Amino acid sequence: MGGVTNPADWSVEKALQLYNIPGWGAGFFSANAKGHLIVHPHGQPGPQIDLMDVIDDIRERKLGFPCIVRFQDILRARVKQLNEAFRAAIAQHGFKGNYQGVYPVKVNQMREVVEELVDAGAPYHMGLEAGSKGELLIVLALNSDPEALTICNGYKDEEYLRLALLGRKLGRKVIVVIEKLSELPHLIRLSEEMNVVPLIGLRSKLSTKGTGKWESSSGDFAKFGLTTPELIEAVKILRAKNLEGQAKLFHFHVGSQLTDIRTVKDVVNEGARFYAKLRKMGLGLEYFDVGGGLGVDYVGARSSKYVSSMNYSLDEYAADIIYSLQQICVNEGVPEPHVVSESGRALTAHHSCILMNVFGHMEFGENGEHDAHIPPQNGNVSQPPPVAGAPNLSETPIVREMREIVAGMTPKNSGESYHDAVDKKEQALTMFKLGILGIEDRALVEGLFWKLCRRLVEMNKKRKRVPEETRELGDKLADQYMANFSLFQSAPDHWAIDQLFPIAPVHRLEEMPTRDSTIVDITCDSDGKIDSFIENELIDETILLHALKPNEPYYLGMFMTGAYQDIMGDMHNLFGRVNEVHVFVDDDDPEDYYIEEVIPGDTVERVLQRVQYEPSDLTRRVKSALEQRIREGAVKPKEGVSLTDFYEQAMRGYTYLGS
Repeated sequence: MGGVTNPADWSVEKALQLYNIPGWGAGFFSANAKGHLIVHPHGQPGPQIDLMDVIDDIRERKLGFPCIVRFQDILRARVKQLNEAFRAAIAQHGFKGNYQGVYPVKVNQMREVVEELVDAGAPYHMGLEAGSKGELLIVLALNSDPEALTICNGYKDEEYLRLALLGRKLGRKVIVVIEKLSELPHLIRLSEEMNVVPLIGLRSKLSTKGTGKWESSSGDFAKFGLTTPELIEAVKILRAKNLEGQAKLFHFHVGSQLTDIRTVKDVVNEGARFYAKLRKMGLGLEYFDVGGGLGVDYVGARSSKYVSSMNYSLDEYAADIIYSLQQICVNEGVPEPHVVSESGRALTAHHSCILMNVFGHMEFGENGEHDAHIPPQNGNVSQPPPVAGAPNLSETPIVREMREIVAGMTPKNSGESYHDAVDKKEQALTMFKLGILGIEDRALVEGLFWKLCRRLVEMNKKRKRVPEETRELGDKLADQYMANFSLFQSAPDHWAIDQLFPIAPVHRLEEMPTRDSTIVDITCDSDGKIDSFIENELIDETILLHALKPNEPYYLGMFMTGAYQDIMGDMHNLFGRVNEVHVFVDDDDPEDYYIEEVIPGDTVERVLQRVQYEPSDLTRRVKSALEQRIREGAVKPKEGVSLTDFYEQAMRGYTYLGS
């Protein structure tokens, strides 16, 4: 972690740069003079909320950490930004169609998110997209605007199709997107049976492939969509039923989180040709659906180098779609359609973060620093620790030799000393396995080795060129900060697909951080750790954090978790959902906020019930066992009652660690 050396030169501005908060924050996050992270729910400049004030509020309510904080105003701001970007591009190019977005509820199906988006999108007639029967049931109930679109994606059985046609009975613009050719005859049959005119979309498998993590989900071998021959066959089926005019939408999707704007241009060019040709074949296409893919810059690097970043802006994305589509429509002599996008990640990612407390840290090889003198195994009284640099004849030769290597290391011979120390450490391991070296002496050898390594890391910090064999020592020796959260529940995509989420201290930003660290969660899984972080505009294996102070809490925030994480979090170790608060800017006081809603996280008994345990039965078993111990005289009756009460209280408590 470079660029941080002198505490006197430190400032809040340097903290913002170190954690690259202006880069990934998209105008919604910054810091104040107190060194606290602040949120600008409407963007900068504008009202601001001190996250430490929110933390104090959470503590006063005795909610406990970890806690999800939703800034619902950010959802509204992102809806406005997306729609206004397309409106500006349409006006700039004189495009004759309109923009009509839909939110794909799979990105975050939480009621509080969907309802907020529907309300925020009402002025723009923003619709909803469903990819399953469960999602469609939600959409049919919430998307009541007759001008808004309801897009039905995913594979569909008869019940799904009937639900979609029910939407048509309700007077809604429900468009059933044909993902595989066999769905089309079933849709036509059911529409005749239910006496309703369907609105039909056709999804194409474009040859252009996406970029980034989801590149393999597009192209000729994509999971969804019709091949070119199947599109031609669909046209024939529609003609046979005189339904060409009901094919209202052309759809494609080239993957989530597109990193490169060139891919957007290429796929729109190919898709626009399909639209134009199908329109000339007599289909009544009115909507051009570019699917999802609008990226979010989790890194803040504005680069296609990282799968968690992208090299374009929202305005550029909208302008390139409108321009490319218009050029081909003019060239082909077909009407310019209404543009639809299914942008979910871009709408929801920024609005949610998880706040967690750090309850301890582990320093790698920390005991080696002190070289504690351990009494010999024969039980004799130990001698005083040796004077620095003086030989200790009572020590095992290999310990003495390792001590001499450490004492004799200088910047000039550091490479040779490191290699010698590695050899001695391996020799000690072999001797231990053969039974000729005691555990105390092995501990001394390893402690001295890690002391040498830490000293070498400090030497490397002052070098312009670091030897390759010791270049990664700093990351390997990083502290492990223990944070009160479950990675598998709160940020499963980090574990599953190496998704990067910005992490930063919520306070003490006016202090220079000094501890190179990784972060581990409270699960018993070795994968429950974070070792990929943002440093400036780069990605590093460690993050600089502040030294923990006795009896003082230390809080971290993991940001941009609003897309996919809420719904994909699992039950690893039975931790369950975390506490949640919804924060709004106070309209009467722009410098203040209010918590509109508190949603308590899971209790232990609730998560146990999900895995088919009955809490009352478990309590009965433990109580019965305690009663048996009371009869045996091993436990006193009063103590038995107290232990039973404690067990029941723990059952009703929060699943995460207490403060």
